[in-house]
Amino acid sequence: MKGWNNIPTAEEIEQFVIDAGSDDLPTFGGKYVGGIHVQQIPDEIAPAIHAILKSGHRIDAYLEIGVAAGGTTSLFHHFFRPGEIVLVDDGAHWKAGLREGILKDVPHLFIRGNSHSPEIAGQVAGVSPDYDLIIIDAGHAYDAVRADVSTYLPMLRPGGFLLLHDSALPEWGVGRVVQELKGAGEPAFVGEYVTATAVRPCGVALFRKAE
Repeated sequence: MKGWNNIPTAEEIEQFVIDAGSDDLPTFGGKYVGGIHVQQIPDEIAPAIHAILKSGHRIDAYLEIGVAAGGTTSLFHHFFRPGEIVLVDDGAHWKAGLREGILKDVPHLFIRGNSHSPEIAGQVAGVSPDYDLIIIDAGHAYDAVRADVSTYLPMLRPGGFLLLHDSALPEWGVGRVVQELKGAGEPAFVGEYVTATAVRPCGVALFRKAE
């Protein structure tokens, strides 16, 4: 975790996200399109970041499945400064070409390929046997989300966090997986953060593995 003297409030984090630059104003809000092209609604991702900061759990190893332009990676690097950042993406997103520039000052390992592939999962495990934070934001069909959770949840370190994006979109399968995880009880459900300002919520669901 970054060495904060005082943990920023959720409102301060939200303002930082707004100022950092949006990928698409109608979808994610913000001040302008550009900057780090973050694909997060500010008042959804900010309370999730705040909850992780408040936990005091150090984020040494960070894994993100589904990266697009790298905006979410940039945010979490700013607030947590992980020692190891591993990104998995097939490079198919139409703004993937922006990632190299957005993350030019963020040390990371990029693994191109299908996140469900045993070969890719083996590469991820080869970098670090476990991770303090795993973000899943790749394929959004139920089977794809379920496969990513099944593949990477075993790599979550005790006390670590699992974050799933787009939990509030009923036409996709993320919400169904979130409900299944809540029913299982482990990892423990921390909270689901749904915008109070955007016209169309995306939703961020956060879980934590027992220490």
